[in-house]
Amino acid sequence: MFVNVCIKAGKFFVESSKTIVEFIGFSSFLIRNILKMNMFNPTVKLVFFRQIYFTGVQILSVFSIISLFMGFVFVGFLTQFLIKLNAYQEIGQVLSVLIIRELAPLISVIMLALRSSTAVGAEIAVMNITGETRTLKMYKVDLTDYLYVPRVMAGLISMVCLSTFFTFFSLAGGYFLLSIQTGADFAYITNIILDYVNLTDIFCFLYKSTFFGFLLMAIPIYTSKSVKNANTEIPVALLKGMMRLFYGIIFVEITGFLI
Repeated sequence: MFVNVCIKAGKFFVESSKTIVEFIGFSSFLIRNILKMNMFNPTVKLVFFRQIYFTGVQILSVFSIISLFMGFVFVGFLTQFLIKLNAYQEIGQVLSVLIIRELAPLISVIMLALRSSTAVGAEIAVMNITGETRTLKMYKVDLTDYLYVPRVMAGLISMVCLSTFFTFFSLAGGYFLLSIQTGADFAYITNIILDYVNLTDIFCFLYKSTFFGFLLMAIPIYTSKSVKNANTEIPVALLKGMMRLFYGIIFVEITGFLI
């Protein structure tokens, strides 16, 4: 029994280590291609803007409503609770940590993962099965420049922008609730947060948003590009990609605490 457990644990460790090393190599390859600035190619640029629209623009309406709701729940009620405890001096520090460092990147990546990561993973997997990727290779089209890089860059930019929007929308939602209950104005809420925001908070926000945005598309693409023949491979690849993305989110959150 103990031997079987050790064998399974060792197999899991070896396979996980191999996957991590391969993904790091794939990520390095993606970054090198991004730095080549092939995004300015008219065809690649068109794919990039389509992905920006699909990933970041189409979700704005739902995202705005959720951000306002989060502002009601966290900013409004938490601030009101701290005021009742006469902990005025803690309001700015608590809100800056809660919104800028934690909620804005985390809620944004969860929403984009549920909507866009699964779609991109399924798209790449279907293209492999139907032979579209083979056709592109026959016409000497670079799959990395045409398929992978625009999606990764769209995810990264959308993630940073939506995290920033979440910060402002949640503040607006909290202000609306507080203005009704306590008569507080918007300048009061923003000032108590900005007084406690420092470069470390901003760096943590950018670190999480950028890293989340990269993993958001890179992990599903890396997982789905291994799909070859059968349609039954698609749900397996999607599930595996989302699990890997979940592990990536945990990794970024843990390393974010060190900042």
